[in-house]
Parts: sequence; structure tokens; C-alpha cells
Amino acid sequence: MKYSQKVLNMLATAVSGEIDDFWDFSFEFNALFGENEEFANGWDAENPEMFDLLNDYEIMMFLEEHDTSDKQGFIDFLKPYYDKARKLVKP
Repeated sequence: MKYSQKVLNMLATAVSGEIDDFWDFSFEFNALFGENEEFANGWDAENPEMFDLLNDYEIMMFLEEHDTSDKQGFIDFLKPYYDKARKLVKP
């Protein structure tokens, strides 16, 4: 679960409040779904349920349009997705 764990770690960092500005996070997260094609293909093959959960129009639009300095807004938005994703990653 190397791909899924990397994404889960990114989300955990985001919802823990460790990120002050989500500019870099938004670009890095979006890149996992296609810009980094090797990662996207590997992740989709490894855990298609998690890939589909997070490869969501609502998430992509939020990351693209939301004020990246709104730390609490990002935490509140991403927390339910993190909770669902955590259940899909097997140790």
C-alpha cells in the first residue's frame, strides 16, 4: 500500500493542522491524479476504492478555488475524506 499510504500521510498532515498555507499541498495533491502518471496508475491499481473516493470533482474544485490561507477551512473540508480514506488503507 505504498501509494495509498503516501496519500493518507499527506491527508493526515493536512487535517492535523501542520500546514499553514495549502498552496503547495493543493498542487501536490492534484498532481497525484494524473500529472504524475506513474503514481496515479500505481495508486489506482493498488487501491481503486481510495483512488475513486479522492479523485472527486468536489475535492478538485475546492483545492483549486478555496483560499489556500484558510487553514481551518481546509481541515474541515478534508477531514471527512481523510476518515473515509483511512478505512481503505490496510496496514
